[in-house]
Amino acid sequence: MASDLLRNMYKTSRPPLPSPLQHSITDLPEDVEAEQLEDESMDSFSSDLATTMSFQDPTPAIHPSKNPAVFSVSSRYGPLEWSSYFEEKQFFTVSGEVETEGDITFNVYQTKGKPGAPLFVMHHGAGSGALGFALAAKEIRSIAGMDVSILCFDARGHGETTSSDDHNLSLDRLANDLKNVVHAAYGEHLPDIILVGHSMGGSVVCEAASRGMIPNLIGVAILDIVEGIAIETLSHLHGWLERRPNSFRSIDRVVQWGVKSGTVRNTESARVSFPPLVIPSAGSTAQNPEYVWRTDLVASEQYWKEWFTGLTQKFLSSRTAKLLILAGTDRLDKDMTIAQMQGKFQMLVFPNSGHAVQEDDPGRMARELIAFWKRNERLVLPPRMPVVTHSATTKP
Repeated sequence: MASDLLRNMYKTSRPPLPSPLQHSITDLPEDVEAEQLEDESMDSFSSDLATTMSFQDPTPAIHPSKNPAVFSVSSRYGPLEWSSYFEEKQFFTVSGEVETEGDITFNVYQTKGKPGAPLFVMHHGAGSGALGFALAAKEIRSIAGMDVSILCFDARGHGETTSSDDHNLSLDRLANDLKNVVHAAYGEHLPDIILVGHSMGGSVVCEAASRGMIPNLIGVAILDIVEGIAIETLSHLHGWLERRPNSFRSIDRVVQWGVKSGTVRNTESARVSFPPLVIPSAGSTAQNPEYVWRTDLVASEQYWKEWFTGLTQKFLSSRTAKLLILAGTDRLDKDMTIAQMQGKFQMLVFPNSGHAVQEDDPGRMARELIAFWKRNERLVLPPRMPVVTHSATTKP
């Protein structure tokens, strides 16, 4: 079944280049603005080549960064600040897991609720970052108010997190990082916790949940990741990386590429989540800026298969409530289909989203995560009142 689905993903051919791209901008009437040309000629398309990773086929007809004469980047692709979506940004430093590893400093975004409020801990996918959950976090706060807290962080080798071993993205290391971040932020007395993981992050939260690494866990939600399809698509990942542009001339162009490639369909989310995914290159200058990808995914190749092998068993064996959110039912493999029919977990489909479901439809994502928490929150009973007994008295 999975192999048939995989073959169907790639049997369609790419659309031809839109005709306006065959001309220079100087060939167009003066009243045709560059931005209008961009909108009409760069219809985005995406492939399901790597929908089970934190990736989609990013190859538009022409990369915006390669043809500045044709495309004008407007302010609608300008970066947005994290502070519009979270209350706090903090750096927590924890000791390395092994003697040869130095300290790790994690970049953490938080929105805190009232004391003791249940905590959503969100883990991003490979090559992404914590701010991929920015819009969903803002929506959760607007709906639930102070009744919940939210914590998102950049994994090692991603975003603004720094370590002496950025390329070690083994599943065990990432799961321990998750545990360490939660304890660094909340100490030993943790509130009730709901783990949420997108793509590779889904594997991390399942690893932690199945091993009992997170106390007071009341739920695990994984976003658009299923073991069977994920492993089958790994062989195509190198091709995806080769087609992805290696550098950009501005942050705006990074955001533009994220939207035009179909990687993220929500422009506002891309304006928040994509800027931290790049850093200035070694040769970048103020006069000639150049930005390159922050995360070296090729360097982590030895861990790709490990991320997803055994995911189904870990997810189903976790002794907590379970939720799977997919962008399409074609992402469900045989084992998970059987388990879903047996009622072993809740499943939801976001048909209008791409792989980045939390970015493409943050409003629905927030509502569904809150509903998942409410269905599985611990029942707090009122204190038991002591029973007062009166001894019988006899008349003299």
